[in-house]
Amino acid sequence: MNKKIILSIVVIGVVAAIAIGGTVAYFSDTETSVGNTFTAGTIDISVGASGLVPVELKDMKPSQVGYSNFTINNVGTNPVNVTKEIKNVETFDNTTNQPECIDEGGNWVNDACTGQWTQKKDIDTVITYDLSVKLYNQNNVLIWNQTLNDMDKTIAQKNGNPSFLGMIPAGWHMDVVESYHMASSTTNWAQSDSMSFDILLTGTQLTGEVALVNKDPNRPTQDGWFVLGDKTGTLTYGVKDDAFNYTFSGTAPVANASYVLLSVVDPWPQTGSTVLANVTTDGSGNFSVSGSYDYEKDLVNAKTWLVLASDWNGTNMIGWHPASYLFETGLMDYYDSYTP
Repeated sequence: MNKKIILSIVVIGVVAAIAIGGTVAYFSDTETSVGNTFTAGTIDISVGASGLVPVELKDMKPSQVGYSNFTINNVGTNPVNVTKEIKNVETFDNTTNQPECIDEGGNWVNDACTGQWTQKKDIDTVITYDLSVKLYNQNNVLIWNQTLNDMDKTIAQKNGNPSFLGMIPAGWHMDVVESYHMASSTTNWAQSDSMSFDILLTGTQLTGEVALVNKDPNRPTQDGWFVLGDKTGTLTYGVKDDAFNYTFSGTAPVANASYVLLSVVDPWPQTGSTVLANVTTDGSGNFSVSGSYDYEKDLVNAKTWLVLASDWNGTNMIGWHPASYLFETGLMDYYDSYTP
C-alpha cells in the first residue's frame, strides 16, 4: 500500500467519526418548579395608642427630676432597630424677676431689671437625661431591659445625636422611660426659662451589626443595667446567609485573657447557648477575629455576651464575673438561608 492510499483511509476515518458524532442521542428528563414567589417584608413602628405624646415638664427646679414615658410597637413583619433623637432644641428666657436679674449682674429698680446683665444662658446646658427601655414579647412578658446612662450629656450635647434603644422583634413592643435632671448647680439665672424640642423615633431593618458594651452590674435589675460604654465590641454578620459569616473587634475589660462570644439562651446557667467566636485579648484588651460557621439553625432574638472562657464549660456558665464581660445593646437575629 503506498502513501497516497494510507492518507485516503485516514481522511475517510475522520469523516466517518464526524458523521457518527452528529447523530448521537442521550437520555433526558425535565422538571419544572412552579409557583415561585419573592415578597418584600415591611418595616413599620407605631407609638402608643394615640401617637407620641409631647413631653411636658413644668416647674422644674435644681436637683429635681421629671419623667416621661411612651411605648413603641413593631407592627411590621420584620425586626427593627430603633433610635431616638432629640432635635430642634430651642430655649426661651421668658420673664425676668428680681433674683434672676441680680444673678445675671443686673440692677432691680422699680420692678425692672436695668444695667448690663450677662448674656442669656441656655437652660438646655443644665438639663441631662437617661433612658430606661424594657422589651416585651407578644404575650407581654418582659424579655430584655437596660438603662442608657446619658447623665454626662446635656440636652444641648444630645441635640441631633441619636441614641440607640435596641431591637424590637415583629409583634413585640418596647416601653421607654425618660428622666430629665436639672443640675443642682443651676442658679437663679434659670428662673422661668423654658425649652422646647422634638423627639424623632426611627425604625430601620437589621443590617447585621450588634454593639456590645460593658455595663454596671450593681444597678437594680428592674431598671436594667447602666451602659458604661468605655469598653466596646462590634459584631458584624450576615443577617440571612448560608453560614454565620462574622467579624468581631473591640476592647474587652480584661487584657491578655481568653473569652468566648455567646449567643445566649436564658435562664441561668445559659445551657444550650451557642459559641459564635473564641477571642483572645492583647495587653491592652484589644481583640479582632473573623470566621464562618454553618450552625444549620437560626439564632433568633438572641442576646450576645462576651464572657471569660473560664466561666464557660462548653455547655453552660460555671462562673459569673459581669464586670469583666461585654453585653449586647440590642437583640440579634441570624437566619440560616440554606439547610442541606
